[in-house]
Amino acid sequence: MSKQRLRITLFVTLCIFAALHRLRAEARKDTAASYVDLGDKLAKHEDFARAIGAYNIALEFAPDCAPAYFGRAVAWEGRHEPLKAISDYTKALELVPNWTEALYNRGNLQLTAGNIDSAIEDFNQALENDPRYAMAYNNRAIAKLGRGDTEGALDDFEQAIRINPRRPEPYLNRGLLRMQQGMKAAAEDDIARSVAIQPSLRTFVDQRIGLLSKQ
Repeated sequence: MSKQRLRITLFVTLCIFAALHRLRAEARKDTAASYVDLGDKLAKHEDFARAIGAYNIALEFAPDCAPAYFGRAVAWEGRHEPLKAISDYTKALELVPNWTEALYNRGNLQLTAGNIDSAIEDFNQALENDPRYAMAYNNRAIAKLGRGDTEGALDDFEQAIRINPRRPEPYLNRGLLRMQQGMKAAAEDDIARSVAIQPSLRTFVDQRIGLLSKQ
């Protein structure tokens, strides 16, 4: 075989190998995506253990599959394992740095864990991505209250209400804060609006008001 024919044969062989490698990589990604879909369906039905198993398999096929980390984080939340959820949201954000929902969800977990500064940082980034994310304002306000920033919290509650006046949470939270500040009429108006939007809040509201009246 001539050197020229040998070079051509080697080139064709390398092209075939590269094409097969791409096909294998695409097949692995497709398989991972199918397991992510399965995990999402299982999580939707609150079968979190099996959902986590599906996401684990997805990550075996594609270790850089951000949706698998995100979905598994949601499932960990469903199983009340916040540290594992935070870890998976962080991995998802390493792959997709500006994922608004992952930032918001991680911020909520940080807030619940008492990591106020980390929570505010996540909500700040989420709001940079989506300035009309009403619940990010609402939850950042709660985090600001943890810092003692009452005025900042009020500003955020009001912004949440301006963006989406049909959400009950900002009215309720602003109302409870105003009640603590002695603004009874304004507080009662906010609380009434929250209950009008979501009547099932009445029991919670009565309990919170009872606790505040004892303070």
